[in-house]
Amino acid sequence: MFRLLLALLLPLSASAQVISINNARILPVGDTVTVRGVVTNGYELGKIRYFQDGTAGIAANPGTGSVTGFETSVTAGDSIEVTGIIKSVYGLVVIDPILAFSEIAAVAVPAPRTVSFSSLDPALEGQLVRIECVSFAAGGGVFDGGATYSAVDLSGYDARVAIRSGHPLDNDPIPGTPVSLTGVLSRYFDLQILPRNLNDFAPATCFYYTDQPEQSEIAAGGFRLDWKTSLPSTAVLKYGTTPALGSEIAIPGNSAGHTHVFTGLQSGVVYWVQVVSTSNGAVSMSELRPFVTRSVSSGQIKVYFSRSVDPAFSNGFVPDGQSSAEAVAETISRINAAQQTIDVAMYNNNRSDLTNALKSAHSRGVKIRYVASKNVTNSALNPLPPFPVIFVNDGTIMHNKFMITDADMPDKAWVMTGSMNWTNTNINNDLNNLLFIQDQSLARAYTLEFEEMWGSDGDTPDALRSKSGSVKRDNTPHNFIIGDVPVELWFSPSDRTTSKIVNAAYSTEDEALFGLFSFTNNDIGDAMIDQHLSGREVRGIMENINDLGSEYNILNNAGVQCVAHSLSGDFHHKYGIFDVNSTDPQVVTGSHNWSFSAEAFNDENTLVIHDYRIASLFRSEFEKRWQELTVPVHTPGETGFSIWPNPVSDILFFSTPEPDSAVRVTVSDVTGKIWTESDSTGSVMTDQLPAGCYFITILTADGIGSLPFQKI
Repeated sequence: MFRLLLALLLPLSASAQVISINNARILPVGDTVTVRGVVTNGYELGKIRYFQDGTAGIAANPGTGSVTGFETSVTAGDSIEVTGIIKSVYGLVVIDPILAFSEIAAVAVPAPRTVSFSSLDPALEGQLVRIECVSFAAGGGVFDGGATYSAVDLSGYDARVAIRSGHPLDNDPIPGTPVSLTGVLSRYFDLQILPRNLNDFAPATCFYYTDQPEQSEIAAGGFRLDWKTSLPSTAVLKYGTTPALGSEIAIPGNSAGHTHVFTGLQSGVVYWVQVVSTSNGAVSMSELRPFVTRSVSSGQIKVYFSRSVDPAFSNGFVPDGQSSAEAVAETISRINAAQQTIDVAMYNNNRSDLTNALKSAHSRGVKIRYVASKNVTNSALNPLPPFPVIFVNDGTIMHNKFMITDADMPDKAWVMTGSMNWTNTNINNDLNNLLFIQDQSLARAYTLEFEEMWGSDGDTPDALRSKSGSVKRDNTPHNFIIGDVPVELWFSPSDRTTSKIVNAAYSTEDEALFGLFSFTNNDIGDAMIDQHLSGREVRGIMENINDLGSEYNILNNAGVQCVAHSLSGDFHHKYGIFDVNSTDPQVVTGSHNWSFSAEAFNDENTLVIHDYRIASLFRSEFEKRWQELTVPVHTPGETGFSIWPNPVSDILFFSTPEPDSAVRVTVSDVTGKIWTESDSTGSVMTDQLPAGCYFITILTADGIGSLPFQKI
């Protein structure tokens, strides 16, 4: 049934010459065009509408200067004529503003074009496509509006699936098994697929990988890979030191589960691997993934905090620095020691001393490359230094704070990472941590991430190839053995970092501690509450308790002890500490706040370090801050009560105003948990207490004394 053209639009549309969408797409930005096509989406994708004719597809967006009524009246299946101006928005060809439009008829939505991820092409942009046998990396979770998700098809290629804020799929389950995926092929810098509703996920019966290749048993000369397929299969394993691969191994046997142990590889080298599996003639390819061998570097991990820690909780370990001055001095020392290369990815910088150190390194022949965030002041980079700089992520922020030196030298390769920006306020006033790690494997993984933002592997950045924010790919190794320490490395927003933090939280058997500048992520908050309700001790410190969506009140209302940092300087850390005294102590730290923005939009890096020493040091930092915020200052002697020794190991002695009188003694920790309660005349056993901060409360006939002590 034909619809009448709005009277207001008749003169303009009637005089315009209709051209094909394909011809419109190749016209210069700023040209006015009139095209016709059939719409493939409605409100699900917001006010924008995608429509296509027999030649191509295009987007129409009723932006500033557009006529009214477009988004409210145009829906899927409408045949429309649109007049407007050609524009490019983050690489997407768009008609915006819309100067006139008419709804010609209601017809069937065009059938999607069946393609594979490997054949996605800009020529298909704006059209409805279907990809068979698609698996989501985050399958089994739920969609968050405003995020993108990685998916892989039978060709082994991955692509991004985007769910806008307010999308009907928001909070719906992410398919846990392969689906036939339908959606509009759009672009946000890179191509991405926009599903419209649950009907765009049709069940698929196909041969696929139930478990993508996973690495273990990492050694200097090789590693182990395990993978599983949905049906018994044979396999050929392809690998090489570049994504082009080049070598292959036939894996014996016909089974659903496969294992291969690489030997004879080079140490500290990234190897790309892809499995080609065949079952009854059906072929499926795994994701193309990078893995790294163990390096022959020292594996030294140096830990710096901008404030002093409490040694009573460090299990005898001492940080390499307990002041901002020491952290800065080590940073400059690493710059000065560099012989070949320095790569810096730093959110913001107003420190001339650090920039001057880089300039000096550049002047003596060290190759410097620098990535900075576009939407923040970087006064130390203005005027631009003599080495190349690229500013990235104009959508949100490039929030990394890492530096790589001499990545190609096993004994010189260092990575600096942590929470400290290169600004006077963040260094001099705020609370932060920095790690310096001497490991070539880790340095090469960070280099891959750096070069994705840099846009090339050369000396000069390539702005056209540079990728940041949500268009980045999960294309770095994740598992390392550094020294003898297992370490994980995750980058945001490509690597689903939140799920790794949630995994660490749920692995807790005893105690979970966290110190954060911002905490707004519901998934991690739910994990902390679940662990608290399961009997684990959960405590946290937060700076921005009033952020939109803050977990602060939610956690406290659920019984989790979470305190606001109210002292001078910002509590700028982003760390979690899990089960210090267990068989698998873990520290999560880096630039990633526990927020939706960090997960979905910002460039971030996160380390998960499985190590008793590192966990002990971070706990000593946490407990010092916790005491400053929660433990009142007592002066033994003023009340007639005193204790010794403090810190204590086995026996804590005390005296009261009435010597030798019988008293009731209670020992409790900072959470209020009572550990011992007994009658005593002058001492209490502390040998069974875990290391930590406690109170001894002494009840006598004349009064009560309560004094803090440290158990070591």
